Amino acid sequence: MIAVFSLLSILEIIAMYADTDAEFSGERSTNYQDALRLYPDAWLHDLKLMHDLLQPRPGESIVEVGAGTGYFSREIARTLGANGRLDIVDPASEQTQGLAEILPRNIRIHHQAAEDMELAFKGFDAVWSRGAIHHVRDKMRAFERFAAHTKLGGRLVITDIFAGTTLARYFDSFIARSCVTGHEVSFLSQDFATTICGLTGWSCPAFYDNTARWRFADSQHLGKFLRLLFSAKPEYSDEDCLEGVQDFLTVQDGGGSCTLLWPMTTLVAQRAATH
Repeated sequence: MIAVFSLLSILEIIAMYADTDAEFSGERSTNYQDALRLYPDAWLHDLKLMHDLLQPRPGESIVEVGAGTGYFSREIARTLGANGRLDIVDPASEQTQGLAEILPRNIRIHHQAAEDMELAFKGFDAVWSRGAIHHVRDKMRAFERFAAHTKLGGRLVITDIFAGTTLARYFDSFIARSCVTGHEVSFLSQDFATTICGLTGWSCPAFYDNTARWRFADSQHLGKFLRLLFSAKPEYSDEDCLEGVQDFLTVQDGGGSCTLLWPMTTLVAQRAATH
């Protein structure tokens, strides 16, 4: 009986990780949304970095992969204006629940995985993703789908955690054991990302280090934000989550605020003329 139970448990875990929607559902989804609801200004610097790297312009058409709760979607849609369009592709229906009611009319939501993306429109000016590609199972297939939906010369802009970085170590060490769903993902290396781009119709990518500054009133608020954002198990307190991030990343205290330096990498490529 014990052996059967163990086998069933393993199969359930495998099924959960085979479905990104299941990972970002229930408690994980609720906590993530609470983090951004309680601290809506924590990622303001990330919005500036998005503008600097993606450079969305009025009238453009952009597809956002892994939009989650739509934090960046609202700003991108505002910039594109009424004559532009933003298509959101995210398999986690709980994350995007309610977005249709609060987002502008130029936004369309598609509950699809990145590697299965199939949209009627095929002339996007850019594909944008922030913090989602490491969850994608078949990255080669996903990049192919991105290219199939982007016009020649269109932009691919992916901001994410890359292999070998301090941020990847933080996730593999602390988040993987503290998160209620675990964090079994694969981080791209710059070498493999370059190979994928070359094989799927993109130019040789450029890589940019960009460090977002997550600001809070004090370190206690930072610990609470991290516990909610990454849905820590009950045995992990706000203080545990704060100590966990301090083991790997830089936290600056002073001047009546607390700032976490969040070092990500951005890949930028163009849709090549031949594939």
